[in-house]
Amino acid sequence: MTKIFQAPWGIRDLIYYFLATATILGLGVLLIKYFGTNLEIKNSGYKSSYFLVLYLLQCILLIAPIVVISIRRKCLSLKSFGIENIGIWKTIIEALKAYGKYIGITILVVIFMVATNIKIPGYEMQENILPLFGKTIPSMIIAGIMIVIIAPIIEEIVFRGFILRTLVNRIGIFLGSLLTAGIFAILHMQFKSIIPIFILGLIINSIVTKNKSIIPAILFHVINNAIAFIMEMLILFEIVKI
Repeated sequence: MTKIFQAPWGIRDLIYYFLATATILGLGVLLIKYFGTNLEIKNSGYKSSYFLVLYLLQCILLIAPIVVISIRRKCLSLKSFGIENIGIWKTIIEALKAYGKYIGITILVVIFMVATNIKIPGYEMQENILPLFGKTIPSMIIAGIMIVIIAPIIEEIVFRGFILRTLVNRIGIFLGSLLTAGIFAILHMQFKSIIPIFILGLIINSIVTKNKSIIPAILFHVINNAIAFIMEMLILFEIVKI
């Protein structure tokens, strides 16, 4: 099989990664349940900072096993994760083209559901998480940093830089992309909107397999999350009512 990405990891490394993250996150959940959550913090003006700290800890837990595996493999570098410069204009064009494709698919599905009055299970709007942060300007800034900047970078390194590249290298583009998109959708834990997240994952995967770089995928993810974040703010502040 032609190696698409020359990924330095194998299936065994993926298994180690999933076992490690599941164990660490499981222990984290047990510790939170054992010690209890601090409701005073969650219900105060500091709850946006509280969620930011929790999210950063989650990011560290997602990245740390990959770093350890890469150090053991002696392949800890930006290039190993598919962070390749393909040029600014090409990056922008590829991201915008892919986003246009995603919007086009979404519009077609919505038209189908409206025209036929058929509700597709798993194809609903994603849950608005902004109310968790409060409605203050600082909380919106913190939420924006998390959703628009941190999440796209971390998720693309994990899902496309590590998981996709490893699977495609071992089982081919078609199966590797399907499996990665499935993992991507399931781990978002929003099962009411799992289908659009799965489609989103497939489109992002196609950007990476085409360009051999996760940089345009990160930009695509930033654009998608930024638009979703703006829409959620408009809904939260009742500027737009759905």
